[in-house]
Amino acid sequence: MRFVTPALKHIVFPVLSRSGYLRYTAGAGPAVVTYHGVFPSGYVVRNPALDGNLVHADALRRQLRLLRSRYHVITPDDFLHWSDGELSLPPHSILLTCDDALRNTLTEMVPILQEIGLSCLFFATGASADETPSMLMLWYEELYLMLLDAGEPITLSLPEASVSIGPIAPDQKHSCWWNLVQRLSQFNGQSRRGFLDRFREQLRLSASWRERFIQDSSLAARFLTLDLAGLQQLAAAGMTIGAHSLSHPVLSRAPDDLAWQEISESRSVLEKALGQTVWAFGYPFGNAATVTRRDLRLAEQAGFRCAFMNAGGGLGAKIDRFAVPRVHVTADMNLSEFEAHISGFYRNLRTRLGGADELKAVVS
Repeated sequence: MRFVTPALKHIVFPVLSRSGYLRYTAGAGPAVVTYHGVFPSGYVVRNPALDGNLVHADALRRQLRLLRSRYHVITPDDFLHWSDGELSLPPHSILLTCDDALRNTLTEMVPILQEIGLSCLFFATGASADETPSMLMLWYEELYLMLLDAGEPITLSLPEASVSIGPIAPDQKHSCWWNLVQRLSQFNGQSRRGFLDRFREQLRLSASWRERFIQDSSLAARFLTLDLAGLQQLAAAGMTIGAHSLSHPVLSRAPDDLAWQEISESRSVLEKALGQTVWAFGYPFGNAATVTRRDLRLAEQAGFRCAFMNAGGGLGAKIDRFAVPRVHVTADMNLSEFEAHISGFYRNLRTRLGGADELKAVVS
C-alpha cells in the first residue's frame, strides 16, 4: 500500500504537528536526518526522479528552524561520543547529515546551517579528495542525464557487463537506468567512466555533451562534486567529513575485493587529503537492496566507528552502529510530513499497518 496518502500529508500530519502530538509521542532518540543537497539559485527542476533528493533552500530553513525549536540538534562529535558510551544525550536528539558532497552543499546549504547555528556530517566520495579542480559528476547521475538527453530509439550494448538493451520507450528510461547502475557497479570507478563514454557515443551525444554542466553555474552547483579545496572549506566552516565510498557504486552488486576497496580506501584517501580522522561511513544508496551484511562487516574492518544507512530512521528507531538508520528528506516533503518522519510516527504507523522493516534484512 501507499503509506503517504494525500490525507496523511495534507490533513493528518499537519494536525498532529500543530497539536504537539508528534513531538510528545516521539521516541527517546537519537534520530539521524539525511539530505542530498539544496537546489542552487536559478536551477530549474528537470525530472522528479533525478532531482527529488534535493530540497529547496526555504524548505531547508523551515525544517532546521523546526528542529532547533522543538528538538535537540547535536553535533557529529556528540553522536560519536554517545555511540562510544561516553556521553548521554537529551531526549529527542537529532543529528544532521548530508550525502554526496555536491557543490551546492557549500554554496547553498552551509550558509543556512551557519545562519541557524547548526553543524552537519557531510559524506564525500574519494573523488572529492582530488587536489585539482574537479569537473566530475556522480556517475549514476551522469548516466541518467544522458538517457534523458538521448534521441529515440535508445539502444545500448556493453558485452563485458552483459548489457544489451533496446529499443526502449520513453517511460522505460528509469527502469533501464537502474538496471544499468546495478550492472556497472560490478566494475571499478575507472572502468565505469569508460563505459559511460561508450554509452554517450551509442546514444549519439556529442563529445562536448558535458560542457554545459561545467559552464553553467547553476548546473555546475547542482551536478558537480566538491574538490579538495571545497572539502577543506566545509571543514573550516565547522562541518565534519565522512566517507561515502570511492565512487558510489551499489555495494551489494560489487564483488568482495571491489567492495573492500571502495569502503576502506575511501577512508584512507580522505584522511590523507584532509589530515584528519574520518570516523563515519555513509553507504551509497543505503537501503536494504543495496547494502548487505558483508558491507556492514567491511565498514567495521576498515576502521570506521559508525556507518549510516539511508532508510528506517526516526526517533525511537533501534540503532546498530554499523547500520545507523536515517530519515531521507526529499523535495516533496512538507514540514509536517518531515516532522512525522523524524519523530518516528511515520515509521511506527507503517509498522502497525503491516509495512516491511526497511533495514531488518541487513542487520538481522
